[in-house]
Amino acid sequence: MNLVEFMRLVDATARERGIDKNIIIDHIERALIQAAQKRFDAVGEFSLTIDRVTGEIRAFEDEKPVDLEKLGRIVANVAKQVFVQALKESERDMLYDEFTTREHTIISGTVMREERGMIIVSLGSRAEAILPKEEQIPGEVYRPGSVVRAYVLTVGKKGQRVRIVLSRTHSHFVKELFKAEIPEIADGLIEIKGIVREPGRRTKIAVASTDPRIDPVGSCVGMRGSRITKITDELGGEKIDIIPWAEDPAQFIENSLKPARVLRISYDHFRDRARVVVSQDQLPLAIGKAGQNVRLSARLTRYKIDVMSEEAASQARAKGSEELQQLIGAGLLEDFMREVFLDSHLDSLAVLAAQTPERVCSNLEAHPITNEQAAAMIAKANELLTEDQKHDRDQIIDRRLQAEREAADEEARELAMAEAQIKADTEAAVHAALLTDGGYGTQSQPPKSS
Repeated sequence: MNLVEFMRLVDATARERGIDKNIIIDHIERALIQAAQKRFDAVGEFSLTIDRVTGEIRAFEDEKPVDLEKLGRIVANVAKQVFVQALKESERDMLYDEFTTREHTIISGTVMREERGMIIVSLGSRAEAILPKEEQIPGEVYRPGSVVRAYVLTVGKKGQRVRIVLSRTHSHFVKELFKAEIPEIADGLIEIKGIVREPGRRTKIAVASTDPRIDPVGSCVGMRGSRITKITDELGGEKIDIIPWAEDPAQFIENSLKPARVLRISYDHFRDRARVVVSQDQLPLAIGKAGQNVRLSARLTRYKIDVMSEEAASQARAKGSEELQQLIGAGLLEDFMREVFLDSHLDSLAVLAAQTPERVCSNLEAHPITNEQAAAMIAKANELLTEDQKHDRDQIIDRRLQAEREAADEEARELAMAEAQIKADTEAAVHAALLTDGGYGTQSQPPKSS
């Protein structure tokens, strides 16, 4: 092959693969160096360069010219294999760099086929992604050739390929849809404070306005529901409850349980438990079908919510009062403090036994007691517990620890996503600046990040 044909082939490959010509020539140089070193058994310093304009190849060992015509067919095949391998790695790295900037965003693709429950989605001529079974909305049907929108969950390298995993069940998919459809959220005038979801069935999203003139719920719903309808259509009719966020826990819990009407709410100061009292006719509405409404509300507010009727609440309070009478009889609790304990969710021996002295003292800020007094009451409560009450105590402790772990995990996920977004925004800004200033020289692609 003459040099003109060689350079034409390089140019054609660069156009076809979308790779800068200089990167291809760099790979050819490295492939030829490896092949030549094997052929000549070079012991000195071997170098090889290809002229970017003419395609002329020059090779040297310890600054002495080397005749590359002696390479032969076998070494030429080795060079070809090394070059093909390097070219695939370049394509992979380019795809990886492109899609890592789109991680944690919404992307559109074309359904290609189904493989063992996974949906293979084309993201263009050079990239494919997978939509695993567990990331698909239950009941949805994905037909080949149809367009699907999904959340880019992860982007990683797997061998010579880039593995892009999509999701339509992640709560952040709904969050990104809200950003796309509601300009006030994209502009920061409305903030999404929390979002929980049971894919295909129901989502609760808490919103707050940074501008008192803007109604966050009305803005999200849109004129005659125009905005929220687009989102529910994208989710296949999934019901979405838009909830006004409130700093006061009682108000936030009440908002989260709507459309049920709440009579009374009491909660502790550790975000463990909240007791919600509703009328008998509102009880099914507050709990929801199969407990869905109260379950999502508990996840959104991060409280264990006990919903009960007025009659049940009265019975529970009477039972708790009887249990606390044992502490009064032991001289550890003043009679007037019994009502304070009941109102502060320290309303049974099992609940009291599950606390630490510090938690008890903090819960009773309006009627302070000492750590020693709290410790004595906790010890006595544990002593008085029946086997069933011990089981209740252990459940309360496990529930609290689980809630603390989930809160820590959620905080870590949010932090990781925020850091990834900052990194992506920074890389995009640097890329744009270099393109504007000509900082990449003859290359059209940004350098790979370390």
